Amino acid sequence: MGLMAVYFLVPKLISIKGSQLVHQSAPSVIRGMMQTAKWSEWMPKETTLNVTGTMVATIQTELTLDAIKIPVEFSIIDDTSTNAIIGFETSMENTNWSPIARVQNYLFAKKIQGQLDLILSAAGNYYNTVKGVYGFDIQETRVQDSSLIALDQVLMDTPTLVQVYDMIAQIEQYIAAQNVKVKNDPMVNITRINENEVFTQVAIPIEKDIQVKPPFSLKKMVLGKLLSVSVTGDAATVYNALLATKQYLGDKQRTSPAIPYVIYNTNRIKEPDAQKWKSTINYPVF
Repeated sequence: MGLMAVYFLVPKLISIKGSQLVHQSAPSVIRGMMQTAKWSEWMPKETTLNVTGTMVATIQTELTLDAIKIPVEFSIIDDTSTNAIIGFETSMENTNWSPIARVQNYLFAKKIQGQLDLILSAAGNYYNTVKGVYGFDIQETRVQDSSLIALDQVLMDTPTLVQVYDMIAQIEQYIAAQNVKVKNDPMVNITRINENEVFTQVAIPIEKDIQVKPPFSLKKMVLGKLLSVSVTGDAATVYNALLATKQYLGDKQRTSPAIPYVIYNTNRIKEPDAQKWKSTINYPVF
């Protein structure tokens, strides 16, 4: 009688599912999770999960447990405009006539559930962070330097490091001649206007306003909000951080009142290894 009760109580189709809320927008989480090559950064080491395919907001995977491969689908959906839900789902047929086999299958399904819950928790913790979603630790801070001496040029192509540091040297010499103290590292903005023109602006923060003559200019920064990212790496790393910050702006529905700029914390002429360059990307925002 007991075995018969087990036979009828244990379902013929065992549903295995779970979900977790993350405090990031669904588009940003989808974009982050679709970069499946980075899953190793958060995947628990005691689990074996391989991606087999992706489509829009779903990711097909295969969990290996006790030498058995189980297909699992992960999905990302909207909860609100600022939150998303990461979920997983799979199922297991349990139609064996033997009550003992059915109980064994039920216990194995519970084991699968435990593994997937572990993976979901790790994914939720990772994509709940700005760095997990955007690849960079984007911080919201405020402008520190309000007075800048700037030098602008429009060139036919992207300036070389030599050209940029020649502009920096000109500003440094001008500041020194005015007997004013430099407050921070040089700031650089390079923007392509069209096929034949690249706008290049270099600026250096100073301790107080001074009278300035061309070709130099005094720039006044509003001490407002900033998105700031500190990175170590070459120009491609800086470019990717700029793109990530722009995506953050769009996802958070923020606007920028001014051009972004890069602070050259490392002298790139003196340090030949580009992977050691330290830079700070600053993006003014409302």
